[in-house]
Amino acid sequence: MTDLDSKTRDILSAVMPQLIDNIPFGMMIADQQGNILYFNPVADQFLGIQQATQLREIPHLQLQKEIVRAAISAGHEDAVSRPAESCISWDRVVTHNNETRILAMRTRMVRQRDKKYRVFFIEDVTTLRQAERSLSGEARAGIHSRDPQMLRAIELIEQVAGSDASVLIQGESGTGKGMLARLLHDSSQRARKPLVEVNCAAIPENLWEAEFFGAAKGAYTGAVGDRIGRFAAADGGTLFLDEISELSKPHQAKLLKVLEEQSFEPIGSMKTRKVDVRVVAATNQGLKAAVERGDFRADLFYRLNVIPVNVPPLRERRSDIILLAEYFLAKFGGRNARKLGSQVKHLLLDYPWPGNVRELRNIMEYTSICANGPEVELADLPQDFVERVQKRQTSNEGAALEQSEEERDALVNLLQKHANNRSAVARELGIDRVTLWRRMTRLGLSNVSEV
Repeated sequence: MTDLDSKTRDILSAVMPQLIDNIPFGMMIADQQGNILYFNPVADQFLGIQQATQLREIPHLQLQKEIVRAAISAGHEDAVSRPAESCISWDRVVTHNNETRILAMRTRMVRQRDKKYRVFFIEDVTTLRQAERSLSGEARAGIHSRDPQMLRAIELIEQVAGSDASVLIQGESGTGKGMLARLLHDSSQRARKPLVEVNCAAIPENLWEAEFFGAAKGAYTGAVGDRIGRFAAADGGTLFLDEISELSKPHQAKLLKVLEEQSFEPIGSMKTRKVDVRVVAATNQGLKAAVERGDFRADLFYRLNVIPVNVPPLRERRSDIILLAEYFLAKFGGRNARKLGSQVKHLLLDYPWPGNVRELRNIMEYTSICANGPEVELADLPQDFVERVQKRQTSNEGAALEQSEEERDALVNLLQKHANNRSAVARELGIDRVTLWRRMTRLGLSNVSEV
């Protein structure tokens, strides 16, 4: 039996390293002091461990704090003073190499003689969580969606809400960036403090500093009293900077300084004000492209873009168009909510929605007021909207017809070139004779006699 145990140990010592290195989930081992003793390639791929020697050095993670938080959530009330040794699990959103994943983190203490080690198992559950959210059809903070891209954005917002990391929300106007910012604030530990929203494009250049940092009495003409700025108003809470791309270069530099130091001086005051503010920025332009053009500071971009959240336009969320239209009809119609007719549904699905959800909301509000019968018909929609959609449909049909005519002319020229020898035409097009015959039939050339 002793010989068998010895052989078994030899086999395990030979096989286990290769096995652990090739399992489809991440594994990491650390001692009680947080020193990383081992991690497999998948753990490095998920977390970007690289040259980190301690848990606290892993980029963008605070594993020891997250363990305590997860333990408290699981009912271990003394987790702060006495680390839990039982299995603890939580989900964590991680962005590494420009790829965002939802990772299921599992950890427990393992005793080996008189020493303790913490073992981590890390699994990518991105697809699973998106499927769960999609099937549930839940609305979060008034955001109704079944679209996988939008659900992923919502999932990411909820996962990072517990941290203080800066979030950059990018998407077209009317996609719901402000609602995601509200969801982030309401899901965070700052929810009881203010959410202060600022449209950067609406603030005049000469009032920018007073608007953001405030001003002391007498700092400028008309300053009859102390004025509190947006940063001070958001102290302890969240500052939402919409249209961040509209800031001028000088103001970008001043904003960066405040974000780095969490302090500023109001205009006309020598006293430095310290604040605790989480910044969420939003833009309908690609900030990375603006950085490359030199229109936006790279250092500010990287300071804001810690957690990037991309909001898809409504035209890419086709499963949400009818869902949202019916939701708005129910919201505005109340007990007299109407149903969408089939023609109206087709019309809504054919439109590219340049104004996104905001445009759809306005059209449904108009419809709920102006429609007569229990079912919404084309005549109940705003007339200019119907004309725009029908004009686009006609234009698309014309483009398709024009393309078919060009294809037909090109094929006629080839047939003439090869004296109606279909085999020669098929060889030049790189297709077989059957495919050529089908194409000729579709274009009305099937009656052309072969030589």
